[in-house]
Amino acid sequence: MGSSEQTWQTLSALPLAIIMFNEEQNRFYFNSLAQSLFSVEEYANLHDLNVDHLSLSDTHSSRLLSYDDFLPCAQKSKPLSITLANSKNNTLKLLDFKFASLSQSLFITICEPRTFKSHDQRQDFDELISQISTELIDIQNESMDKQIGKALKTIGLNCQADRTYIFEFSDDGLSMSNTYEWVNTDIVPFKEHLQNIPRDSLPYFFQQMQTRHVFNASNTAELPDEAAAEKAEFTNEGIQSVLCIGLVSEQTLFGFIGCDCVKQARQWSQTDLLRIKLVGDMIANALKSWQYKHKLEHTQQLLIAANKELHQQAHIDSLTNIANRRQLDLVLQQELNRCARSDLPLSLILCDIDAFKLYNDSLGHQQGDLALKDVASILAKQCQREGDLAARYGGEEFAIVLSATNSQHALTFCQKLQKAIKKAAIAHPSSNIDPLLTMSFGIYTCTPNKQTTADSVLDITDKALYKAKQNGRNRIEMG
Repeated sequence: MGSSEQTWQTLSALPLAIIMFNEEQNRFYFNSLAQSLFSVEEYANLHDLNVDHLSLSDTHSSRLLSYDDFLPCAQKSKPLSITLANSKNNTLKLLDFKFASLSQSLFITICEPRTFKSHDQRQDFDELISQISTELIDIQNESMDKQIGKALKTIGLNCQADRTYIFEFSDDGLSMSNTYEWVNTDIVPFKEHLQNIPRDSLPYFFQQMQTRHVFNASNTAELPDEAAAEKAEFTNEGIQSVLCIGLVSEQTLFGFIGCDCVKQARQWSQTDLLRIKLVGDMIANALKSWQYKHKLEHTQQLLIAANKELHQQAHIDSLTNIANRRQLDLVLQQELNRCARSDLPLSLILCDIDAFKLYNDSLGHQQGDLALKDVASILAKQCQREGDLAARYGGEEFAIVLSATNSQHALTFCQKLQKAIKKAAIAHPSSNIDPLLTMSFGIYTCTPNKQTTADSVLDITDKALYKAKQNGRNRIEMG
């Protein structure tokens, strides 16, 4: 016989699913039919082979098997009949496994398919599983109950159960809740009554689920003495037979899928177990996928909120809750550029509370802060159009950007502000101008070009405001 590669070249062409193992190299070979059957790559080292997606059991004894039982090695010679469930491609198959030694270091497994006794039933179930799998792949929140309910109904009817359900464990693993349930005709639902069940109340069940990921009781009356709490609960729910299979994600048990028989006891078959596990794996993947998506969306919302908060801190004045100087500079330059492109006028207003130092000295800084807030609110309410902005320029000084606004409209706008401030009737007992709080206004209007800057416009407007103060305050001056 030639080299192992030559041997494999010959074997891989045979119309059978074949696995070869080279003991010297600790390497497995899977031909194309075996790759499809087991959902693996053509080559795999012994320590790298991952077949966690496969569930195997002895068809005759129902004994659960490990992947060691079907892989070729020197010690194997007796044929096996295996029931194989593959969660990657959602298939359930009966296979005959035969083992042979080709040399002292080369061994093979030959896998030949068998047929279910009820071929039509198997075909119908496979079609349903394929449909359910497709629907669960991109499950949405609004269809979660419907699709999982459909999957539970499918497994319930095919396993001749009266009730099928999903339980999920709490984050700390100390309790469980019934999250999804399907019940057959004339069967009482129990979902509402099975919420936040403490782990300590069903110790035998929890122990079985944690260690074996399976709880199989074809006759609940025959459970051992240490399952007294479980027997009492099953009697209360009228359950004669129960089969539960763990739901695992990232090697962590987070819940289980189960079937109950109420009307009469049922001897669960290995096919029942594998079918439930197959559906359970699909539901587990769908749930975890949805939970991941939900967490991602929640994280995105938190990021949006955080960004909004950062924007608030960076661009909003913390006292008055209107734009700050940084935001003013940004918006003013943006609007100057926009008006320059459209050949439109822009008006900037700077306004100052008259004799505000006297206001603070006589009434206190706390009252002064309240006055600043009131004035900011009045200014912001007048800025109704997109592009208009009221901002705190500094101290008791405010700025208003009026995009696409000529000088006459800017003057009218300031006159409205004067009336609104007077109507607010904010007392200023220390003022030598008026017993009520007043403001001085400076206006500058221009039709900007590409060279017009925010600083230059602010400088001219500031000079107009200074002129209003020099001319007696409580007045409007144009720049």
